[in-house]
Amino acid sequence: MMFKKTILILFIVAGCFYTCTKDEFEGPSIEALYGEFKILDSLKLTNSNPNFSLEENVGFYCKFNKDVNWKITIRGNTSNSIKELSGFSNTIDSTTITWTGNTSEMPFFLKEKCEIELTFDNEKDTLVDSLTIAGTKIYDGILVADFENGTPENSIVFKQSSMNMTFETASDNPLVGDNYFKMGGRMGWNEWLLGQIDIPLNLSDVSSTPENFYLNLGILSGVNGELASDQYINILISESNSPFNGDLTNNGADVFKDTMEVYKYQIRPVDWIGWQYIAVSYDEFEVKSAGGDNIRNPKNIKAIRIQCQSCPSASGNCPSNASIDVRTDIDYVIFTENEKLLDQE
Repeated sequence: MMFKKTILILFIVAGCFYTCTKDEFEGPSIEALYGEFKILDSLKLTNSNPNFSLEENVGFYCKFNKDVNWKITIRGNTSNSIKELSGFSNTIDSTTITWTGNTSEMPFFLKEKCEIELTFDNEKDTLVDSLTIAGTKIYDGILVADFENGTPENSIVFKQSSMNMTFETASDNPLVGDNYFKMGGRMGWNEWLLGQIDIPLNLSDVSSTPENFYLNLGILSGVNGELASDQYINILISESNSPFNGDLTNNGADVFKDTMEVYKYQIRPVDWIGWQYIAVSYDEFEVKSAGGDNIRNPKNIKAIRIQCQSCPSASGNCPSNASIDVRTDIDYVIFTENEKLLDQE
């Protein structure tokens, strides 16, 4: 009997020993956590001359000995546009880590050479490469105005008769292409409105909900390093079926009267230097006038009004604005469905 118990104990001990010394383990190895970082396969591009207008893309590949936080930065040599891709892994897979020519921040990329850097958190290694864009990306959307050929057809521009009003197309500092729309001037009286542009629209083919319908536009301000106090952009959208330009004595399109179905959004304040690209969904517009059912429906949009406004210098409101030009210039105004323009892959 004692012999059998001894055998049983030996089996138990052997089992414990096997269990405690088996090679299997959970989680990353000590080497993966604390070992020296090594690049096993260097950075490779699947396409060094992509034509994004033909929906080509660029895939990126690289392999390391352990999981790390990595970042790929693509910078246009001419445009200074930037696109960033990042992740945490031991492999950058060229079938999933791709670039379609979009940008992380404006301006857009051009047909240009781009420098590429692959960097790693807490590691000194940096891998570099380059590519040349043969064709730029075509973004999906409904273009309202890019001002390349002046203001849109049948649009109406109104400006106050005061100093330095610049409600006109210009080519000195565009965001996209060759032209943009200067929208500003000097506040020398007791009114907030400097001027506006009204643009007719036909969006009857749109099927998006207000939550998934976005207005995107670039706004330029503070070009000379000066900012007017409380300068902002007022955006009105009309769903009225009235004639767009039935009575021009109103200094603008008729479809924005208080008796019409109109919605409003303010970009306020415009308090930055240079260009910024803004996107806002239609459901964020508030009711301005109760001339309809107050239910925002993108396919019923008939016109958009973009106004330049600022705190007036007269009557002691903002006296410093008397010597500062308001700048709320705009460019590349476009509607997109389901996603903001800069989110497009």
